[in-house]
Amino acid sequence: MDDPNAALPSDPAVDESYTKGSRPVRPRARSSASAETAGRSSRAERAAATQQPARGRTPAPQANGEVPAANAPQPRRLLSDSWYRLKLARRLGGVTICLLLTMLISHVALATAPGQVLDTILMEGTMRSASRYEAFSMLITGIVSVPVMVAAGIVVALVAAARRRPTLAGRALGAVIGANITTQILKDYILTRPNLGVTTGAGNSLPSGHTTVAVTLSLALIVVAPQWFRSPSAWIGWAWTSLMGVSVMMEGWHRPSDVITAALIAGAWALALSPIERRPRHGAKVQRVMVWASLGLIVIALLATGAAMWGFSMSAASPGSGYGFEDFLQIRPWRSRVLGVAAVGWVSAVCGLIMHEVDRLAGE
Repeated sequence: MDDPNAALPSDPAVDESYTKGSRPVRPRARSSASAETAGRSSRAERAAATQQPARGRTPAPQANGEVPAANAPQPRRLLSDSWYRLKLARRLGGVTICLLLTMLISHVALATAPGQVLDTILMEGTMRSASRYEAFSMLITGIVSVPVMVAAGIVVALVAAARRRPTLAGRALGAVIGANITTQILKDYILTRPNLGVTTGAGNSLPSGHTTVAVTLSLALIVVAPQWFRSPSAWIGWAWTSLMGVSVMMEGWHRPSDVITAALIAGAWALALSPIERRPRHGAKVQRVMVWASLGLIVIALLATGAAMWGFSMSAASPGSGYGFEDFLQIRPWRSRVLGVAAVGWVSAVCGLIMHEVDRLAGE
């Protein structure tokens, strides 16, 4: 005879109404409300078990032959993401603006008499006002060399490898190579500086090769930098590229248009090849500071240029020896200092805005 207490109440297969030495206890009848709720739950469970995929489509088999579950999360298309569309539009807009400004500045600075005059006189003002810093400018410009470029490329590749993202190195170095080849082709084979009878001295030097190297290497560092170092690298790049641009003007190697177009070409390449990444960022307020500082420099450059060139007459100020306009600058020496401030403002503002736009491609 079977022992009624052989099975323990903890066994889920045994009704817990049975206890030692007692008769079976009849389960308490459930209320009508509880029974109705239970019925609804069971019907909902059966419906969920037999639910078909949305829109009546059967999930496509994966590469390994397995069919994903009907309720498995599907990958979201990038173009359906409003955040991505906004970033993509900003990138394409940035590339377009860089290219249009490059063409506009090149035409005005090379092919028009007022453009040649303003470009040359800004460089001369910078040279005169910063003559005491000639040793410093020579140090800055001397940094740009083939060994330095190779070393910087190795650093960029190592940073990308440490982050296990080799494609970042390819994008960054591709922008460096593409921008530098572009500037050399434009300067040596496409662009010319015709003699319009308003300036003397050097021929075409647009765009600046030294500035292109400095800007592209700085942008490459921004592209491969981890999120905690991306904003600091943008600030470092801004300072470095501004120093390089001002130094080549102090040495008389390049005019402001040469520096600005070089930065724009480098920016176009970097914006075109840099990835759009959605990741948490530190220092969002610092990013905004860079924008407002660059816009403030544009205002200062406009005011300084207007003040220094007030009363200037192209017919009265004919070019003298050297690059020209020595008499105009010697009559009122303060013009040289103000023109130097204007040239620094134009170059620094453009470099800052480019660094910011590439930095903004990664973030929330």
